[in-house]
Amino acid sequence: MSAGFALGLPILLLAAALLLPWLLLPLLAAKHVETRARLLPLAPLPALAVALSVPEGTALALPVLPAGLAFGVDATARAFLLPAALIWALSGWMAGRLRPEQAGAPTFAALWLLALAGNLVAILAQDVLALYAGIALMTFAALGLVVFERTAEAFAAGRLYLAMMMLAEIALFLAVAALVAAAAGETHFDAVALALAVGSSGPILTLLALAFGLKLGAMGLHAWLPRAHPVAPVPASAVLSGVMIKAGMLGWLRLVAPAGDDFAPMLAPLLVALGLVGAFYAVLRGLSARDPKVLLGWSSVSQMGLFTILAGLVLPSGPAKEAAGAAIAVLVMHHGLAKAALFLGVGLLAASTGRRRLWVWLGLWLPALALAAAPGTSGVLAKVALDVAAGAAGAGPSLAALMELTNVTSALLMLRLLWLTRPDMVPERGAVRMAGRAPALPWVLLLLGVLVLPWVWFRATPLVAEAMAPSTQFGALLAPLAALLIGLTALRWPPRARLAWRRRRYRWLASRPPAAWTIRLPTALQLATWERHLHGWRLIGQLVVLLTLALAAVIGHGLTVAP
Repeated sequence: MSAGFALGLPILLLAAALLLPWLLLPLLAAKHVETRARLLPLAPLPALAVALSVPEGTALALPVLPAGLAFGVDATARAFLLPAALIWALSGWMAGRLRPEQAGAPTFAALWLLALAGNLVAILAQDVLALYAGIALMTFAALGLVVFERTAEAFAAGRLYLAMMMLAEIALFLAVAALVAAAAGETHFDAVALALAVGSSGPILTLLALAFGLKLGAMGLHAWLPRAHPVAPVPASAVLSGVMIKAGMLGWLRLVAPAGDDFAPMLAPLLVALGLVGAFYAVLRGLSARDPKVLLGWSSVSQMGLFTILAGLVLPSGPAKEAAGAAIAVLVMHHGLAKAALFLGVGLLAASTGRRRLWVWLGLWLPALALAAAPGTSGVLAKVALDVAAGAAGAGPSLAALMELTNVTSALLMLRLLWLTRPDMVPERGAVRMAGRAPALPWVLLLLGVLVLPWVWFRATPLVAEAMAPSTQFGALLAPLAALLIGLTALRWPPRARLAWRRRRYRWLASRPPAAWTIRLPTALQLATWERHLHGWRLIGQLVVLLTLALAAVIGHGLTVAP
């Protein structure tokens, strides 16, 4: 009996991970706010146990549809599940400490649990229908979290988020329907990947790229991201940026990467170039931000540029695919933990005064340095993983140099964040008294995870040994030092002094009319102008037209397999 129980325990844990968020929903009728708030950190605990203890190959099938729904644990699921469960648990705990009345509100708690349920379904899915259902549930529950503050900015961001996510959902639905039809009704990932590889896959690939690019916030499809993340409540921003944004990468690995050999020659260079542009562009936009949460939203866009690069490198089979897959696993954990810690830290900072504010600001340095790839942090591990993936794909020295430059720009963005949140800044209005004896404990535990977990979790891989080498650690000093030098130069050269120097040197121009010497960039080169266009409803309509044309192409190519 004990042996049978031991064999069935992994399946029980897997079932509990999927069902507990749903089972907790009726308990939101509890009378006390504190009771409802305590449910948020409890819901992901079985998922955390699954990530830590359930062996790969454990599977659970639910006969709820004619094709059924399949769930299980494999290497991909574990790579996404561990950081996701940990971030959901600690962010939910922190929600009850920062604003217990908000965390215990039935609407907020229900949206939180539904978003968590969808995220876990998507991560543990082993067939395309379960993946689609999980992503859709998570996406629309997250909309409620984005607009929960009910401000004008939140509703504007929510409308943009809804429009772009509806576009993504329609594209994903059409692609899934075409894949299932091409696979003769089979829904398992292996079957649909084979159908994508052997069929007329151009239109389907276009739909998948559009859907997952929108979910990921890839360059050109990112307009919702820097608008939605800053307006959401702080704990919601932490899980949006740390966990849910990775759904696009998860879907790409499940549906496109297994059949990537056919698309790699055409698609891989495009994705690498798009990722590099996004990584640099978002930093330029983020450096002008004055709100720390807005800056963190642009930082997420920049980091998603790195994921876009890896989405291209993971397509060809062989050592390149394995190296890119390992880099994705490292980056999912590294970015998720660090970005969640930064969002929660900014929220904690706004609720702190006096000496506690100083300590919180000092704590922000740890995840900021991690994203800057400073020595001793998980950012070095992520940098090594990216370099190995690029080398395995046969990338030249130019790509390596550009990726090294992304470390400098990321470090600049983190220095800007630390400057905006420095202790002498006035705390935000509306700071509230936090609940509990140690209100910052969940955040401290998350900081500990940022510091230790990636090194421990990947300790058996050669990446850790290479990242811990003295030469690698010494080389990691270059990017933060370069960013620090640029930042100090900017501080020592204030705008007024620069303007006065220009006036002295070019005094002779004063006699000329301003129109004669004023230099204006062409409209096509003004980043702010482009960004406003990306946020416009006309562009959304144009994307819908393009989607309609893609649908016509799907029908025209006869992707539906005749019985």
